[in-house]
Amino acid sequence: MTSRMTLARKAVPLGALLITGGLLLAACSSDSSAHGGAHDSMSEEQMTSEQMDQATADQPGVSPADVMFAQMMIPHHEQAVVMADLADSRASAPVIVDLAREIKGAQAPEIDLMSSWLEAWGAERMSSDDAMGAHGSHGMAGMLSEEQLAALAQAQGAEFDALFAQAMIEHHQGAVQMARDVLEDGADPDVAALAREIIVTQEKEILQLQSFLGGEESSAAAATVPVAPALAHVHGAVVDDGDLVVGTHDGVHRISIATGQSTRVGSSQDDFMGFTGQVSGTLVASGHPGPGSELPNPLGLLASDDGGATWEVRSLLGEVDFHGLAVNADQIVGWDTRGPLQWSTDGGRNWTEGPVLTPTSLAWFGDDVWLATPDQGLVTWRPGDPDVTAVDAPGVLVASSSDGTALWRVDIDGTVHRTADGSAWEQVGSVTSIEALAADADRAYAVTATGLQIVP
Repeated sequence: MTSRMTLARKAVPLGALLITGGLLLAACSSDSSAHGGAHDSMSEEQMTSEQMDQATADQPGVSPADVMFAQMMIPHHEQAVVMADLADSRASAPVIVDLAREIKGAQAPEIDLMSSWLEAWGAERMSSDDAMGAHGSHGMAGMLSEEQLAALAQAQGAEFDALFAQAMIEHHQGAVQMARDVLEDGADPDVAALAREIIVTQEKEILQLQSFLGGEESSAAAATVPVAPALAHVHGAVVDDGDLVVGTHDGVHRISIATGQSTRVGSSQDDFMGFTGQVSGTLVASGHPGPGSELPNPLGLLASDDGGATWEVRSLLGEVDFHGLAVNADQIVGWDTRGPLQWSTDGGRNWTEGPVLTPTSLAWFGDDVWLATPDQGLVTWRPGDPDVTAVDAPGVLVASSSDGTALWRVDIDGTVHRTADGSAWEQVGSVTSIEALAADADRAYAVTATGLQIVP
């Protein structure tokens, strides 16, 4: 990956593109346009549509808030897909091109999923105009106006990159708020699982976009080593001497820290949403079966004792897709979108349920699991405790060194921080792009599909 071009100083401020008195409708597809504005907390009292009442009356476990979430999130996602499509021909920064493809790849299937829910519930799929009319004062925060979309469609190169990043940050923040609302007011567990997935995925993408925008202004931003051949999206990484071993959308790869050269490990092309461990000991992973796999979806917990060359099923096959994993010898803590932390003391064969939360990242440091959460910042959990403990620090990604002597975190602005005792943090640099974080005692590694940054 090449370093970011000069963008921020050339960017048209997003606020300058807003229409006085509020956002206008945004034509994002033949049947979807949107209003911007504040997104209030969902309440059943405002669900007065006869159609919505009928949709939920015969569906045990489905609330008006669940229906409203799907009807509003579909056009919200549709506009994100339109924005991502624009990046194919207009973006110049590799990180924007790659991220736009990831956004489209994630949100298009979610549109199909939510559409299937509405059909099953007997509720209609709505344009944003109709959704706004049916749901009273509820707005879909972060939606672009016609003028904003036009400005984005006319921009090229560095100007497009900056506009896209600014707009998508606001768009994602709106989606995250909608997801938080339905977690409070909804009833359907499948809707809740999707809401948690949206929160975790889009908070990480906000980190990538914020890091991109802030990288030029930071003199501490690390240089990028291009990764070649480029990989699919990276979900997890561990340090192995002079290499990084990474779990991606299509299996495991090894990256030379010195050169960025990547090579495939083993033959698996499974999508490893969660990936961690020690190459010299045991690696663990979870996710979805890839091409050639005969395993059911999701993969449950997989383990490898040969550095990722081969994998065996440990547990929960066809039941769980862990999005986050942390390992301490035979102890494993995992999190999936059902909500609770899961704790195993026998290498992932049996599990005990812990507290419910929505972490974007987790790592074992000392006797505790450290978790980055969008609503509470960093928290710690000692397995077996009934709840987590707040830590006075932010963070989106966390990683512990392989020898257990250092804990690293990356904040929403891309700044990188290190602690040796879990209390005193030192800012040691910043990154301009990151999908996964790995660390040893003295350095952190921000990994993407196309580049590697080393801090400090």
